[in-house]
Amino acid sequence: MADMNNDSITLKRFINPRKGMRLDTFLQSRIAGHSRSFIQFLIKTGNVKVNGKSEKKHHILKGDEEISVNLIADPASNVTAEKVNFKVLHEEESFLIISKPSGIITHPAGRNSSGTLLQGLLYKYPQLNDWKGLGKPGLVHRLDKETSGLMIVAKTADAQTNIMKQFAARTVSKHYLAVCCGKVISSQFIDAAIKRNDFNRTAFSVETDGRNAKTYIRPVKSMKEKTLLLIKIFTGRTHQIRVHLSHIGYPVSGDTKYGGEPDKRIMLHSYSISFNHPESGRRLYFRTDFPDTFRG
Repeated sequence: MADMNNDSITLKRFINPRKGMRLDTFLQSRIAGHSRSFIQFLIKTGNVKVNGKSEKKHHILKGDEEISVNLIADPASNVTAEKVNFKVLHEEESFLIISKPSGIITHPAGRNSSGTLLQGLLYKYPQLNDWKGLGKPGLVHRLDKETSGLMIVAKTADAQTNIMKQFAARTVSKHYLAVCCGKVISSQFIDAAIKRNDFNRTAFSVETDGRNAKTYIRPVKSMKEKTLLLIKIFTGRTHQIRVHLSHIGYPVSGDTKYGGEPDKRIMLHSYSISFNHPESGRRLYFRTDFPDTFRG
C-alpha cells in the first residue's frame, strides 16, 4: 500500500463481495487501518465505484459486483494546526470536555479552511496528529458555527471510536439552552422529520420524507417578548433545534436564516452533556455556566 501521508493514490479492486452487506461495512472489513468514517468519506467523494457507478454508503451488495476504490490521502493529513480560542473545562487521558465559543466552525468545510476548532485542537494537542484513519481526529460530534457550549473531544483513537458508537446508539444525553422569539407557555415534544431543503442546500426544513427528528422543549424563563428554553434532543440532525423551533412558530432569536429576529448572535448554547466514560464505562455528567449573552 502507498504511504497515506503523501498525496499518492492506491487503487484497490474487490470482486464478488459478500452478498447482503452494506457497502461501507464491506470496505471497512477489507481495507485495514481505516475507520468507517473515512470509508464513508471515500464513498461520498466519489472515490468508490460499484460496477463503475457511484453508490450511497448504505448500498446493499448483491454479491456479484466489482468494487473499485481510489484510496486517497486521509483529509485529516491536510488540516494545518492553528491557534484558535476555546476553553478546556475538563481533561483526562482519553478525552476532553471543552467549551466552543460562538462564531467558530467545528472543522474545515467548503470555503472555511482556517480558524476552525479542529485546527485549534491540533495546535494545542499535537498528539492528535498521531492517528489519521478517523478523518477528523478528536472530533466525535459537532456544533453549528454560531452555537456555543459543551463538546466532547477524544484524545485517543480508541476513545474516539467508543464515544462515536455511543452517539450512534443514542446513549449520549445532550441539553441546550435557547432564547426563542415569542412566548412559550408550556413544554412540548416535537416529532417532525427533517431533510435538506431542495431550493437552498445550506438550509433544512420539516418534510414528511425526511429523517426522523425528536426534540423536547421546556420554558424556563419569560424574557420580554422572548422565552428562555431548556431543550433535550433525542436525535442529532443538522440544524435540528433551529428547524424545529421555527416549525412550531418560535424561531431561535438571532437565527434570521430560519425566521428569527436579529440579535447579538444565534442564541443557542450546548448546556450539558452526559455519556459513559470510554474506558471505565462510568456515567459522566458535565454542564456549563449560564451564558452572559443570554441574560436579559
